[in-house]
Amino acid sequence: MKWYYRLFRYPEVWALALVALFTRFWQIGQPGAIVFDEVYFRTFASHYLDGQYFFDIHPPFVKLLLAGFGGLMGLSPEQVLTGNDDGLMRLLPAFAGAMLVPLVYVIIRQLGLGRRMAALGGLLILLDNALLVESRFVLMDSMLLIFGMAALSCYLAMRKARGLWRWVWLLAVSVCLGALVSTKWSGLAIVGFLGVAWLIEAIVNKTAWRRTVLEGGAAISVIALMYLGSFAVHFALLQHSGPGDVFMSNDFQSTLIGGQDYDKSASMTFWGKTVELNAQMYSSQNSLIAVEHPYSSRWYTWPIETRPVYFWQGGVGPDESQSHIYLLGNPIIWWSATILVLSAFFIRTTRPELLGKWRRITTFLLIGYAVNFLPFAFINRPMFLYHYLFALLFAILITCVIASLLLDGITKTYSKKAMIFTYWGIVVAVLVGFLYFVPISYGWPLTPTDLARYMWLPSWR
Repeated sequence: MKWYYRLFRYPEVWALALVALFTRFWQIGQPGAIVFDEVYFRTFASHYLDGQYFFDIHPPFVKLLLAGFGGLMGLSPEQVLTGNDDGLMRLLPAFAGAMLVPLVYVIIRQLGLGRRMAALGGLLILLDNALLVESRFVLMDSMLLIFGMAALSCYLAMRKARGLWRWVWLLAVSVCLGALVSTKWSGLAIVGFLGVAWLIEAIVNKTAWRRTVLEGGAAISVIALMYLGSFAVHFALLQHSGPGDVFMSNDFQSTLIGGQDYDKSASMTFWGKTVELNAQMYSSQNSLIAVEHPYSSRWYTWPIETRPVYFWQGGVGPDESQSHIYLLGNPIIWWSATILVLSAFFIRTTRPELLGKWRRITTFLLIGYAVNFLPFAFINRPMFLYHYLFALLFAILITCVIASLLLDGITKTYSKKAMIFTYWGIVVAVLVGFLYFVPISYGWPLTPTDLARYMWLPSWR
């Protein structure tokens, strides 16, 4: 089969990707104001361009990407900082958010499900309002999600590869994981998850210990190299005194040009700077325990999204209308996925034979869901609904597996026509839920009465 026939063999994935690009890029410059945490990430990116030292509690990789993209677009530090860029800085996160849709399609196919379920999985990503909102602003999470899901996809490809191709996919997995942990430490959950899965596979397959050691050593080396490399670029770009000086030691500040403690003869090793900065990042995260935020929420409330995040509000119009943007997921997706995750766990622990050939895949995905959700129970600083997004992706994968079993059951019990009718009923319900909440995803003007219609729960206000 010629390459272009193979490329367009599955038109549904291209359709999903195109619609995802449209929904994420449409009116990307609106609102023309700083939205929620854009104030931080725009500031960080601007300082990479002007060289002023800043401090953040997260590793630098995505912030470097944002700054590099801004520089590539010809934006000045001031344009990046103030948002006077016609939405250009939002394009990179939006592209990552859009590409998550076809990527989930591919992962579902890699797990062994058919095209119909893969299309459903892509639609669930496409039509979730929280994933839409999170990807339309200068924030980290859409890129964090694409790194993690890309690592999962590359791992699934590596499991089936042999010879040189296995090493190619191992390198791809390692690069994705390196980007992940170099963006947020929470990415270590995916690293541990895939690492344990790889080790169990090696034991079950009785892989030669030499190859196992070589593969593990290569993966760790690439991840460490990317992590340390991101800090090397970070220090190389931030050589001047800036707002982050006060977080660092006097020795560190003595290396920053223009600072009151600057000494051109002073020096500090890269390792010393990296250790100090990482220690300060850890300390600062722990210091946030006593901090409160009106839209923070407890981890156990996320699956039923009892508390969204209020991102932005516009000015009041003459008819008392006002624009609002909420990070609020499509309830049809979130609540259904929560029910199906609980169902999958119950079936796996009490009646695993009902899962048939999907037993191992279901176990794999349930563990992936747990490691990206349960660790938040041990974190006491303010957390928000978007911290659940990784777990949500695994919940959607589980949803597709259980939905496949249910639809197969409908086909056997009733007919294929009944199964198709049910499938499209699900699609329509999800689409209606998405369209219903679109006004508070894009920030369309609403009167107070109109806005109240979207506040299904009192805690959503």
